[in-house]
Amino acid sequence: MTIAQTIKWATTEITKVIHIQYPIIQAPCAGHTNADLVAAVSNAGGLGSLGAGMMPAPELREMIREIRKRTSKPFAVNLFCRDRARPKPSYTDLQRHYGSTDDVLNEIRSELNIPIPTEYQPRSPPLEDQVNVLLEERIPVVSFTFGLLSDSHLQRFWSVGTYLIGTATTVEEAFVLAGLNHSDPTRKADAIVAQGLEAGGHRGSFLKESQQASVKELVMAIANSVQPRKFPIPVLAAGGISSGLDIYSALHDWKADGVAIGTLFILATESSTPKAHKEYLLEASKNKVEETKITTAITGKSVRSYPNQLMKRLEHAVVDTNDIPPYDIQSAKTRDIAVYATQHGIKEYMMLLSGANAPAAAEYSQNGTLSAAEILNKLILDVNKQYDIQ
Repeated sequence: MTIAQTIKWATTEITKVIHIQYPIIQAPCAGHTNADLVAAVSNAGGLGSLGAGMMPAPELREMIREIRKRTSKPFAVNLFCRDRARPKPSYTDLQRHYGSTDDVLNEIRSELNIPIPTEYQPRSPPLEDQVNVLLEERIPVVSFTFGLLSDSHLQRFWSVGTYLIGTATTVEEAFVLAGLNHSDPTRKADAIVAQGLEAGGHRGSFLKESQQASVKELVMAIANSVQPRKFPIPVLAAGGISSGLDIYSALHDWKADGVAIGTLFILATESSTPKAHKEYLLEASKNKVEETKITTAITGKSVRSYPNQLMKRLEHAVVDTNDIPPYDIQSAKTRDIAVYATQHGIKEYMMLLSGANAPAAAEYSQNGTLSAAEILNKLILDVNKQYDIQ
């Protein structure tokens, strides 16, 4: 087989527009990405992504400049948007005692000898400050999740040539992002990450949560929603992608324009995944731990994570999930416990965010011993085999 055939599968609309070699995006897992990982993926021909949802503006600027010291290739930065239907909580809202969940958190603090905070601060910094940094630094690709960028932010990014990638967990959300919603036919992104149920970390849902689908079902449903036409913007498959065969299926069978891969890359040697977290993922199969599940208990927003005592005690404390405060509040309330547990390797009280196929990712990464470039090259070779390319 010829090199031209290799290029054929690797050349999609997304690779042509953002000038990358392969339609493989390292998902922007906040807390697990750093300059070394992002640059390594980009240098190997994929799109490295910095998870910046929790980074204050000065730290974000410094990280961007560190990435640029390591690569001249395109890379992405990911932002957390806010739910437009839910007002940002006030300082008073953050300090309020939320009954059963706060009682449990204080019990945990007492057991771990952690002082009860005298005040709580939002976990995510002001979005406007982050946007200003990305515009000033002329970031080529910006992805976003949890919602939509404002019309003002959209126009500011597009005015400097930024390529925008939104997140959808349903066909309805994909329609909103693509400008196919009859009530608001204005495009909100240049491409979409179709986040299937298998995806680790937070769900990117921004409409009222409806029936969620696997990544295969979601990508194919989006593609079929406008038949016989092609969906107007590129669709990237995300959720449980852990091998070259998975990528082949996404591109060849589901007709995705590319893939976004999280758990596999947070096991790369360059990732900033905390040691205890990485150990948990790598040993999950051997230790026969409970499978990952989606919960709102630990942050107030749906998130896929391995169950531990933090999750279970919070879930047990509430009669109804509606009793759990929203993300901006609950993530602020659990932060000190999660940070302390992570620093001290206490797995029962860390946030063990992970995709559903972590055991497969652990095996594919050779138990976390491969670098990001080695993982990417292995993926490419395995996709080539599926296309019968030597």
